[in-house]
Amino acid sequence: MVPFHRVFCNMQTLTVKPYAQPPERPATLADVAREAGVSVATVSRVLNSKLAVPITPETEQRIRDAAERLMYRPNAIARALATRRTYTAALFTQEMTDPHFAQMLGPVEDELRKRGYRLAVCTDAEGLLSEGRVDGAILLADPTNEAQGFGRLPIPTVFVWSARVPLPNCVTWDDVAGAALAVGHLAAHGHRAIVGLFGDYPDDGTTPDKVAGYRAAISAVPGSAGPIEWRGQLSSDQFENGFLLTRQALEAGREWTAIFARNDFLALGALRALRHAGIKVPDEVSIVGYNDTVIARIADPAMSSVLTPIAEAGALAAASLVDAIERRSHAVSGITLPVRLTERKSCAAPAHRG
Repeated sequence: MVPFHRVFCNMQTLTVKPYAQPPERPATLADVAREAGVSVATVSRVLNSKLAVPITPETEQRIRDAAERLMYRPNAIARALATRRTYTAALFTQEMTDPHFAQMLGPVEDELRKRGYRLAVCTDAEGLLSEGRVDGAILLADPTNEAQGFGRLPIPTVFVWSARVPLPNCVTWDDVAGAALAVGHLAAHGHRAIVGLFGDYPDDGTTPDKVAGYRAAISAVPGSAGPIEWRGQLSSDQFENGFLLTRQALEAGREWTAIFARNDFLALGALRALRHAGIKVPDEVSIVGYNDTVIARIADPAMSSVLTPIAEAGALAAASLVDAIERRSHAVSGITLPVRLTERKSCAAPAHRG
């Protein structure tokens, strides 16, 4: 055993920087102004990101450094009373655990923070959006669904959702074009019998955009087998549903060589069912997913997937919302973003079948 005194003597001397001690009283705007050698109004404009009046970068940095040294923190309650604003924006979604939504969360918060706003995420529209707790809201919801009652909200709102045409107060992308992109990619590899795996989409006479895009695209492929659609809800879990639907289709006999799934959960379930059946992807069956979430990247093999620009859409929605709040307006111009396909390892030419 090494003697304790030898271990102690061999230890290097470490310099530990003490934690900054909080001041006896919270710093005020006046304290920051005095420290930076500027007026209180100038400090307020910089720290509240209200830079309509030009301020030199050097002055702005001096103010921010002074605020950091003094550990200045704005009084949110006093600020709200003075301005009649909470400087908080809500993000409403009913897809809190969906990795597609997760791609949007960071960009929304970053954009709001740059503009002096905080983010509140909620699944309860009534409580948070209608009681004066937020100045505006980003809604991950269908703007054409009047039953949700969002049209009656007394605050500026911006939707993020898919749509075939541009919509006011909405940042959109086109799922018809996205589905066509997936089918076109598989067709370019030589596939002519392409399944549309739509899972729990209701068969109620309506035609969701991804179904419409799939049907139009497959019908335009020379020599195609036409639409082959799998629908049904065999499980409330979409991954499991994709697995069960694909297994059911395999038991009925396989005359197809590729799968287009309406989301990455269903695609991953299909991949699992094919693996259980001893069918290799992409050697025997190709798969394209949708939304290009982390699921597509970590699948084995990594799956090609249509990227819906939800992260970019969230950032644009946040910027548009703050502009509307500052203008005291409920009108926001509609924006449509392009979709694109991310190619990975799940697609190949169809194997020859005798």
